[in-house]
Amino acid sequence: MNDVALNGTSPQRSGYQESTASQAFGASHWPAAGGEMGERIRTHDWAATPLGPIQTWPQSLRTIVDLMLASQQPVYVAWGAQLTSLYNDNYLPILGIKHPKTLGRPYSEVWPEIWDEYRPIAAATMAGEAQHFIDRPVPLAGRPGRPMSWFTFSWTPIRDEAGGVAGFYCAATETTDKVLTEDALREGQEVALRETDMRYHALFEALDQGFCIVEMIFDEQNRPVDYVFAEVNPIFEEQTGLYDAAGKSMRSLQPTHEDYWFDIYGRVALTGEPARFEHEAAALDRWYDVFAYRIGNPEQRRVAILFDDITGRKLAENARRESEERLRQVQEAARIGSFEFDRRTNKAITSPEYLELYGLPEDLSGFFSYDDWIALVHPEDRPWIEAETRAAVADPSRNQLDYEFRILRADNGEMRWITARTKLLRDDKGRFVRSLGAQWDITAEKDAQTALHESEERYRSFIAHSSEGIWLLEFDPPLDVSLPVEKQVELAYRHGRFVECNDAMAEMYGLARAEDLIGKTLEFSLPSSDPEARAFLAGVIRSGYNLTGVESVELDAAGNHKHFDNSMTGIVENGQLKRLWGIQRDITDRKQAEDQRTLLIHELNHRVKNTLATVQSIASQTLRNAPTMRDAKEALEGRLIALARAHDVLTRESWEGAELREIVAQAVAPYAGRGEDRLHLQGPEVRLSPRMALALAMALQELATNAVKYGALSNSTGEIGISWKVEQTHPPRLHLTWEESGSPPVQAPSRRGFGSKLIERSLAQELNGAAQIEFRPTGIVCTVDAPLA
Repeated sequence: MNDVALNGTSPQRSGYQESTASQAFGASHWPAAGGEMGERIRTHDWAATPLGPIQTWPQSLRTIVDLMLASQQPVYVAWGAQLTSLYNDNYLPILGIKHPKTLGRPYSEVWPEIWDEYRPIAAATMAGEAQHFIDRPVPLAGRPGRPMSWFTFSWTPIRDEAGGVAGFYCAATETTDKVLTEDALREGQEVALRETDMRYHALFEALDQGFCIVEMIFDEQNRPVDYVFAEVNPIFEEQTGLYDAAGKSMRSLQPTHEDYWFDIYGRVALTGEPARFEHEAAALDRWYDVFAYRIGNPEQRRVAILFDDITGRKLAENARRESEERLRQVQEAARIGSFEFDRRTNKAITSPEYLELYGLPEDLSGFFSYDDWIALVHPEDRPWIEAETRAAVADPSRNQLDYEFRILRADNGEMRWITARTKLLRDDKGRFVRSLGAQWDITAEKDAQTALHESEERYRSFIAHSSEGIWLLEFDPPLDVSLPVEKQVELAYRHGRFVECNDAMAEMYGLARAEDLIGKTLEFSLPSSDPEARAFLAGVIRSGYNLTGVESVELDAAGNHKHFDNSMTGIVENGQLKRLWGIQRDITDRKQAEDQRTLLIHELNHRVKNTLATVQSIASQTLRNAPTMRDAKEALEGRLIALARAHDVLTRESWEGAELREIVAQAVAPYAGRGEDRLHLQGPEVRLSPRMALALAMALQELATNAVKYGALSNSTGEIGISWKVEQTHPPRLHLTWEESGSPPVQAPSRRGFGSKLIERSLAQELNGAAQIEFRPTGIVCTVDAPLA
């Protein structure tokens, strides 16, 4: 075939002309089979195509058409200069909606969408070069819903009677579903791998073992000389005694660190072979159990190190070393013990290893009986071992006896685990006559299984029983971390939900169990309407979703403010935040204690000043009104004692309940002058809680002090009325009024002093009620309204 044909011109038809008789023969009967396409080929108007009437087709073309129609595989034949199309029934799905118009048309017209790509391939095939493709993508038109298809196919040159290439034979298999499935599986495996890496990273952050990633440093001879800490986990400092290690080299932190550590980590970095070992770090005065493995690309020369400080264990081992030396040697040299038991003599011939296993003397072989053996089996295992042995011996179909059991060594009574495998030999009547067996010590394996089980139990119970709140927030869809901070805050509120947490976390928010918190959004504890809550989230975002020891103020289920200390680690992949792990501690009590301490310091400072002023006023009033110095002395002592009693009540009422009348009476007792009737108390009996009693006592003392200094008690004519009543609501409410009269003219101050603020704000806060001070011309009036519950 030449380039003229590939460019679409119409050279003369290939093949030779048959005689008129042969052309007429079988014109309407060939091809005789082939399903739908056999029928279409028989009835097609081939005279209008480059191939000419079907009667004129050469035998080579007829043969290849018969082969095509008989094939169970999709087959396409291109024949002649213009590559005229023929195909079988199995090829129809590949054509799609292009069938049946494709039959008899040139290849370039059937597949215009791929002709530019396949023109040189067709030319090579027509030049005699066979083609073969595996899973080749082909963008075929005419296949709705499948813009890209994959095929494994071959193009085989077809030669005519003259020996020239007249066309090609295409056998095709569609592999689209296989390719798509393999791509999906590969993508799923990659996603699973990334998820696994992220989960392990989050796990390492919470490990109770030390973990770090180091970058090895080699000299010009490629010898390891140092390493730099790229990452360390929180417990690293506790395990090593090295502080602020991230970004620093080991030589800078501990110049005398032994070369052994650099050599072994360097070998791991260069070879990729992991290392598990125990070794002493003399410069750090510690022993470590270490597992080191290479991570990342080999050229990065990074090594991940998981380690545990085993110094305490090593010290204990050294202390026991001398007493355990013999046992250690036995364990290192342990071999499988064998025996042969003869039922006739009831004795066993045993190997030295067998006797050593049971702690028996070496000369006992040949004299060791079944009864001697069963006596060494642990008492708790002995009954079922005897029952199993008797059942196996009595059952002619049993030829094997396997079990694991405990023994008590004959020499020291030590308990050991044993695995036994016994072959039962029988006579021709099926009766047991002797046994051959092997036994070996599996104590270490059993101990390891127990330790593994305990470790798994600790891991499972860690989250469930942790006193700290542990939670996982998931974002669906993931959050783009490149967005502006405020936009990320909005998306976090919209798409973030708690998907995991422990009961301790739920209880911190006043919920009964973890399930009550799962599914809730950030709106639950950090309302989006609260500027402080939004500012806290903005800080988390600015930290790159990775922070430790940050405090937050949040709401619990009842709407109460709670203070938390938070640590968080975000799982970010391809710039998308998928999950956010967090650990938090409830520090509400600590914060309240700090606030209370600050308030008490201010109150103490204020109270001392007021107390001194009160004492001065008492002394002044007493001396001014007393007729004699003796009377003045007695009155002054009495009022100072009354003042001291008021302070005693305040101290006592921090812990116990008290009557309101006693609180009021003790508060004003120092100012009740002998023979004077200036203080008037009126109200029913009311029992106060310690908190309410203390708050009222402080407020009354402030009011009394103010009255002595500026109000009704600052002259000789003023009076004070203190009245209270209880309104029977749910809960009952206390209404108390302090009203001064006859005082010097009163004007509202230009600004509130500490005393006024203490009464109005602290009293309202402590009592969950309201307190108000009015500066009337006749004197100060203070009203208190608060629930008694």
